[in-house]
Amino acid sequence: MVNEFEETRTKISYSRAYDQFRSEKKTVLSTSYERMANAAGKILKLTLKPEEKEQLQKYITLTHIKVKPESVNALAILSIIPFIAATIAVFILTSSMFFTAILAGAGIFSLYYFANMPKYLFNSWRAQAADQLMLSVLYIVIHMKRDANLERAILFVANQMSPPLSLDFMKVLWDFETKKFSSVQKSLDSYLETWKDSEPAFVDAMHLIEASLVEPNADKAKKTLEKANDVITQGIKDNMIHFAHNLKNPIQMIHMLGIVLPMMMLVMLPMVGAFLADSINPAQLIIIYNVVLPIFVFIQARNIISVRPGGASVQNKTLLKKFPNSGVGPVFGAAAVIALIALPAIFLIFTIAQSGDWTHLKFENGPFYLTVAIVFSIGIASYVYYHFKNKNVVELKNKIESIEDQFSSAIFQLGNRIGENIPAEAAFGKVAENTKGSEISKFFEIVDSNIRERGMTLEEALFDKKYGATNLYPSELISSIMNLLLEAVKKSPQVAAESMTALSKYLQNMHTIKEKMTDLLSDTLSSMRMQAAFLAPLVSALVVSLSVLITKVLTNLSGQLATIEGGASETGQMGLGGNLGGLFNVESALPPYVLQLMVGIYIIQVVFLLSFTISGIVNGPGKINFEWMLSQNVLKSTLIYCGLTLIGTMIFSSMATLVTASLA
Repeated sequence: MVNEFEETRTKISYSRAYDQFRSEKKTVLSTSYERMANAAGKILKLTLKPEEKEQLQKYITLTHIKVKPESVNALAILSIIPFIAATIAVFILTSSMFFTAILAGAGIFSLYYFANMPKYLFNSWRAQAADQLMLSVLYIVIHMKRDANLERAILFVANQMSPPLSLDFMKVLWDFETKKFSSVQKSLDSYLETWKDSEPAFVDAMHLIEASLVEPNADKAKKTLEKANDVITQGIKDNMIHFAHNLKNPIQMIHMLGIVLPMMMLVMLPMVGAFLADSINPAQLIIIYNVVLPIFVFIQARNIISVRPGGASVQNKTLLKKFPNSGVGPVFGAAAVIALIALPAIFLIFTIAQSGDWTHLKFENGPFYLTVAIVFSIGIASYVYYHFKNKNVVELKNKIESIEDQFSSAIFQLGNRIGENIPAEAAFGKVAENTKGSEISKFFEIVDSNIRERGMTLEEALFDKKYGATNLYPSELISSIMNLLLEAVKKSPQVAAESMTALSKYLQNMHTIKEKMTDLLSDTLSSMRMQAAFLAPLVSALVVSLSVLITKVLTNLSGQLATIEGGASETGQMGLGGNLGGLFNVESALPPYVLQLMVGIYIIQVVFLLSFTISGIVNGPGKINFEWMLSQNVLKSTLIYCGLTLIGTMIFSSMATLVTASLA
């Protein structure tokens, strides 16, 4: 059971409870950032403008990290120093403006990134908290109906919810206890100001809850509380509709910048490279296509996900605790794929390079096919790692989601049985009989079996670490509802029945919102899924195959022109045809295998970015859904890309031979 706040409150103050809970629930990222920023603050002492300090302090406070605003800027300034040194060194040693500009740009990015890190942490924190708002309002309403005390209601929510919202509500109580505010309501109002722009429906719902406290009529107070639930539900629905309508243009931008424009540029590369070989450096192309462009598209995708409204899903962090580490199996499997396919291919490429005239051999199909094998191994290794890392988690997650979908009607029945003065322990058995044959019945059967056969109390039957039903079905939502049931049963059967009815309605609303969101986003998401799994690898394979055709035609023409040139020089007839062989600087042109390797890796990156975007839009923050979707998409795209690239290269290579033969 999640009683840590209430248990802690009887022993220590809100201040100590908040500080203790904060230290336990921070992310690795925020903890690492705290250490780096505090260390930088000791090295570099800065003074900030009052308005700048106030803005940074707001984000620092709301993300519950312990740093000073001055330390934030100190870390940002110190982070740019290595890039400045590297930029100067590269410019002096190589005189390369391209790499100098890249390093300078990386330094500016580092400065901007670390200077805005509290804001990034805040946005990530708020994205997770937004999904909890609807449930938090419901819990406060349920508590206020039986106990009209705002302080205890907030403590109740902090007890029932997981971070980040539980930590936010604990901070509200902490600010009151430390006399920052004279009342809990003023502390809460200050916190609600931070949601005013992003989630106004949540603010309105909480104000209705506050208004119920001063309502002298009990029935009117109850209606006001119920109105709060309606307001937050409607607000989330409206936010989803606006989000879906505004999504089209950002998605089109990702499509154009991430797929269409790069592919159009790549079509021209072989031709341009043949004429302007000295102006094109493969290393520069690789940095642009495999570093700069993916970062730019990733930032755009993050911006899209950051404005996704919350409330349509609840992250199941309990499931991650059930499978904290997948072990070395997935890593070993991915490494084995690389070792068996990529390493031999790389060895053979080096062998070919040392066996003859690499200037001409690099344009042959042998090195090209070997780099296809390298891309294939990277794609399959990614699939093996992410698939087997998440396979067991996803199977259990799907089972739990099936139960959660059926939970609305089940807890409604449970509430009715308890409302009929049937003991809660016996009510579980009744619901198990009524739902027999469905996945949800297994959950109720386990509880009933624990009570009847093991002699457990209801609390033990639900939360026992070995046999408890919530341990076998690790769902944060189910655990929270069952915990609330236990608290309500202690009050009265009527309170328990009303609580279960309210929760049943909440689950129905959640389901309606998810279905509405799926319907609104169906066209956009279908297009993105098609791009990730089929269109992107198809277009890329075609581009790479065409590059082979163009390069081979130019290579063969160059040889033929050189032959003509040689014959003309022997007969002394060097006219307009003189030096035609040098017109196409093929030896310095971009080899097809380099282009293929660059495009192949870029396709895997595009699949990563599209999967990240789709998962973020549909499910919000959470890596399980993203990694599982990535594993499915990267397998399909890798097979399509590598297969079509090989087939296309064989066909276009034959066509190139026929074309140049006809011109001979």
